[in-house]
Amino acid sequence: MAEPTVSDDLTGALTQPPLGRTVRAVADRELGTHLLETRGIHWIHAANGDPYAAVLRGQSDDPYPEYERLRARGPLSFSPTGSWVVSGHALAASVLSSPDFGVSGADGGPVAQQVLSYGEGCPLEHERGLSAARAAAESGDRAVVERVHRETLEGLAPDPSAAYAFELVGGFVRPAVTAATAAVLGVPADRRAEFGALVEQLRPLSDSLLAPQSLRTVRAADGALAELTALLADSDDSPGALLSALGVSAAVRLTGNAVLALLAHPGQWKELCERPGLAPAAVEETLRYDPPVQLDARVVRTETELAGRRLPVGAHVVVLTAAAGRDPEVFTDPERFDLARPDAAAHLALHPAGPYGPVASLVRLQAEVALRTLADRFPGLRQAGPVLRPRRAPVGRGPLSVPVSA
Repeated sequence: MAEPTVSDDLTGALTQPPLGRTVRAVADRELGTHLLETRGIHWIHAANGDPYAAVLRGQSDDPYPEYERLRARGPLSFSPTGSWVVSGHALAASVLSSPDFGVSGADGGPVAQQVLSYGEGCPLEHERGLSAARAAAESGDRAVVERVHRETLEGLAPDPSAAYAFELVGGFVRPAVTAATAAVLGVPADRRAEFGALVEQLRPLSDSLLAPQSLRTVRAADGALAELTALLADSDDSPGALLSALGVSAAVRLTGNAVLALLAHPGQWKELCERPGLAPAAVEETLRYDPPVQLDARVVRTETELAGRRLPVGAHVVVLTAAAGRDPEVFTDPERFDLARPDAAAHLALHPAGPYGPVASLVRLQAEVALRTLADRFPGLRQAGPVLRPRRAPVGRGPLSVPVSA
């Protein structure tokens, strides 16, 4: 096991060297040690006051105060974890759109700040397939999605005149999104339950690339990725196993975040119920206000200057798209959720040049349809208990459980 290293040019940067091999090629003992040591490094830096390390640690239900601490340090700041952190909207937009930054190193492999590599199919290594995957994602059939969401909610609450109490995410959102995705991809009906189980095992995968998960979680995700790849191998229209899983997770989180924001503002929920055409606006405002993917990690491919700092090839740059969505220099009253916000679409969430770009249109469609379906059937929907959120999830943000009644 390689020893943690301190950067030669940035005092205090303590990082864990990458494994150098895929998860599948490493024995449990070495992989477990790597995960524990990396998590320990994050805890040390967080305890010493680094807000980005606190984000990576993933122990808080609300990361936005840490984003504000990072914003106070300027649009670009250096974390002792070894990453450059971008919180300002203008700088974030330039990084995400620049060919000088890739989703993996110049050799296609991870850098030190990327905890793991799952090999072929990893979101850090799938750039070659983006065009085909994007075309597949954009061909999603709205009629199919609408039918599946409606049938799922009707199965959960068959009598529209009755009062119901149910768990929003597990009872409606996740089953509807998963089933609709499987239908759009052409997964055989007798294998859709298997598809759903594999996608759920892959839910922590994007987080595991930056925030160490348990050994059991990593092994389960690695196995599920291989099984889902095999399951989708016969589908010519499939964007691939990983992208399918990313799309399901992002759509579930986006829908959950949108419902929570709307129920916290009853007047806006009422307005959506009265004007269902506002559903796309609700989706875009949620992407700005509380996106399902909070950050976008990049690697410098060509030596470049960023905010007055010269960054070498291989430098790790983390764009906090969630923080950029609340940049007061771009958005008026950014802490307020507002369906009528005219500039909501200026957010950078689900950026087309990032790992989620190929599935962004289908993610938006699923969230929009879910909101319309809920508003039509349950205009009196309200939160009925505390929200449960996952830990060690700095990349994906969304509720695990939301008790509701109607």
